[in-house]
Amino acid sequence: MKKKGWVAAGVIALISVAILMIAFFSAQPEKRVSDGKPEGVNANYDMNLEMDEDGLFTVSSVIEVTNDSEDAWEEIGFYLVPNAMNAVETHSYRDRQAEVELFDVLIGGEPADFTLENNELMIQLPDELEVGGGVEVTVDYSLKVPEDGMRLAQVDGNFYLAHWYPMLAVYDNGWDIEDYDPKGESYDTGYGNFSVSYELPEEYLVASSADDGAIEAAASGELAGDDFKDFYIAFMDPEEWQTGTSQAGDTDLRVFMPADADLLEETIALAEETYSYFEKEIGDNPFDELDIIANDGYMEYPNVIEVATEQEAMEPILIHEIAHQWFYFLVTNDPFEDAWLDESLAEFLTALFISERNGDTDSGFWDASLSQASHPPEKYVNLPLDEFEEAAYYSTVYGKGPLMLKEFFDANGGRENALEFLSDYYAAFQFKRVDSEDFRTFFEDYFDGDQSEFLDSWIEPGDAP
Repeated sequence: MKKKGWVAAGVIALISVAILMIAFFSAQPEKRVSDGKPEGVNANYDMNLEMDEDGLFTVSSVIEVTNDSEDAWEEIGFYLVPNAMNAVETHSYRDRQAEVELFDVLIGGEPADFTLENNELMIQLPDELEVGGGVEVTVDYSLKVPEDGMRLAQVDGNFYLAHWYPMLAVYDNGWDIEDYDPKGESYDTGYGNFSVSYELPEEYLVASSADDGAIEAAASGELAGDDFKDFYIAFMDPEEWQTGTSQAGDTDLRVFMPADADLLEETIALAEETYSYFEKEIGDNPFDELDIIANDGYMEYPNVIEVATEQEAMEPILIHEIAHQWFYFLVTNDPFEDAWLDESLAEFLTALFISERNGDTDSGFWDASLSQASHPPEKYVNLPLDEFEEAAYYSTVYGKGPLMLKEFFDANGGRENALEFLSDYYAAFQFKRVDSEDFRTFFEDYFDGDQSEFLDSWIEPGDAP
């Protein structure tokens, strides 16, 4: 009898606990967990880079493309950004321009008709590519990298290759490829798998989106990696750099600092602290290596960031660019239509971390406040890139966006709740492509009450379905 009574009491207790747990979790926002893989990879890149003694690259690229849309395709669209990096297409390239010469454009090994305008490469298919079908695209060309260019650049004896290859565009009811706009990132790409080999006339230090391993100069090599939004690679003169390594959790941090700079150890220490903080507060980063190049590029790429060489700028730039590994790379968006989804969130996360390091709630938002005060911001943060004047783009996306989020969380739980929200957002959308409406829906579902008045005050509502 006692045993039966104990079992019965236990069952009742368990039922009571279950009811309480159901009630508790029903009152909480739904927390979705990522499966850790992109929702779709429809491009496999196999590319070879050869550089001659004059610094001219010959690029051979073979891209296996799968039609993952709901439409049959008559053509395939790529971004070939270097083609727009000249004075004719882009005013700021008057004195520093890339040169592209196409050799072969093939479909299935056969010559294909194509057009190349600005950074839009449209290749005609000999037959419709049905949904789920695949095709092999070959694009071979030579590339002269702009001296002292922006992002894609040759600086002294160093070559920084950003958006250097034919980047498969995102098909969304058509190939909507925007003209190159250097004030932001105007190319919209999905996740892909990459195999890249290189042959150089002498040995260089190599940093790329792939796992590069030990820091050693090399004249040739092969790199590979899956699930990258795009692929960056740099070739750097060994005599111009000092290097160092560290580890944050399971991730190797490799730092490249100019030989005459005195920031190597400080940069390594801050990178380790920052990366570890973001993994703890936001979520695990599944990649094993992050390369940090101090070349004053102030830019993010998958598993690579370009940061500052000056003491004053080092901290905010380094933290912001590392934050982009979570918000730009692992949660991705169209940077032409919704630049704020990566820039504002990365700056908001940066400010939260800096404020916590400083033991306050506001000091990390100093840069955002300066940005907003530098020029009247637009009402809405989610304007397309071409609708922003350059000054308003920076004041709105880097200033107003993070400050609006600060205003909300200052009144709703502060930093702890802000970090929890970003963590749950990351878990819900890791390796997924989001837009402003996805953010609005997640935000509305996450918090009690109607949030439309707050959201409508700074995020322009999308068209009704």
